[in-house]
Amino acid sequence: MEVEGKTIKELLKNFVFEINKMVKSEGSFENFETKFEVKGKEMKEVIENFAEKIVGYFEKKKAIFEDLEVEIIPGKKWILKCSLSGKIFEKLKKDFKEVKISELEENLSGWKLAFSVD
Repeated sequence: MEVEGKTIKELLKNFVFEINKMVKSEGSFENFETKFEVKGKEMKEVIENFAEKIVGYFEKKKAIFEDLEVEIIPGKKWILKCSLSGKIFEKLKKDFKEVKISELEENLSGWKLAFSVD
């Protein structure tokens, strides 16, 4: 699967949207907000860590995120400061355990991320 975005922030929003499509939710819900940071030596590693966090929220909290704010901090290690909001459901069903990032590439029109689910 692939997602694209003009910026890393847009790419991540599109990425979360695509992952959400693969999750089925049932029952009543309540609003949910969280903040977390992910780090990595390169952006691909940071996005892998981000995906791992999102899948963890599916499994542990039964949360689906609808809005995402990201602050990108470059340095020896890249840091994404994420602020997310969404909903926690009674039941959540997904047919995958993890998301694997196969390629992250930048071109003239923006960023492209190739990933798979297992």
